[in-house]
Amino acid sequence: MEDYFFGIDGGGTRSRIAIINRAGKRIAHCEAGSTNIYAVSEAQVFENLAVLLNNALHQAGIERNALAGGCIGSAGLSRESELALFSGWFSILLGARFPVKLCTDGEILLYGGLNGPEGYCLIAGTGSLALARSRDGTLTRAGGFGYLLGDEGAAAWIGKSAIARSLRSEEGRDLPTTMTAALIAAAKLAKTSDLIRYVHHDANKTEIAALAPLVTAAARNGDALALDILQNSAAELTLLVHSLVARTPHITNRTLVLAGGVMEHDEIVHKHLTALLATECPDITPIAPRQTALEGACLLAISATT
Repeated sequence: MEDYFFGIDGGGTRSRIAIINRAGKRIAHCEAGSTNIYAVSEAQVFENLAVLLNNALHQAGIERNALAGGCIGSAGLSRESELALFSGWFSILLGARFPVKLCTDGEILLYGGLNGPEGYCLIAGTGSLALARSRDGTLTRAGGFGYLLGDEGAAAWIGKSAIARSLRSEEGRDLPTTMTAALIAAAKLAKTSDLIRYVHHDANKTEIAALAPLVTAAARNGDALALDILQNSAAELTLLVHSLVARTPHITNRTLVLAGGVMEHDEIVHKHLTALLATECPDITPIAPRQTALEGACLLAISATT
């Protein structure tokens, strides 16, 4: 009987699963709801996991006993309590001895982006995180402390910086800017002072992150404050990478995957980041992802059983 493996890319809104054979050929691909226990209830996560597996097995036309291993990568899946919770769920769904690798979304993105086990990745989406993985699976990370404590250089940080510094600019304490009116309109507010309550009481990190494209648009039009924010974003992201590189001299593959919405859509941050990396980390080679996080989860599922 041929062996099959599943990989799950667990998202806060939607999760995806793929089933592949040992040669890497995909035979099923499905989506379901969130598998993040901080986005939905634990009961909903378990239900969504069951739906993912059942739908993928049905699409592939195979039984559960044809599966030889699996992997799920999801945000925050590195703490002991979460590992125990997910391990228990997979024991119910697939049996106590079924091998499932549990890891963060960063690890599956790194493995897929590099198409291999060793190297570096920098994720700058709503939040930011830099991750290094050695060939033996040892992980080293920088950042990822969340919106209130960190996520420097990412979209929520850019949006929050735009609001804070636009308020300062109104008082002559920062660079001049034309962004303020656009920020007020995007947040559906009436006046500048409404931005204070918006940040402290009304907006979540996703809504603040959604303001980042306004900063990019303003910078493209020559807004001095917007451009400075994006340059600072690149500098903060460079610090994350530099921190990893300094702590992992044993990693021989010096390739760095650049991933996330900021890397994909903001050419200004990307340009300044790569220029800074060339100076600060000259032996690091930045690349776009070679494969997706979902493909990385599938590859990790196979590697975990060999």
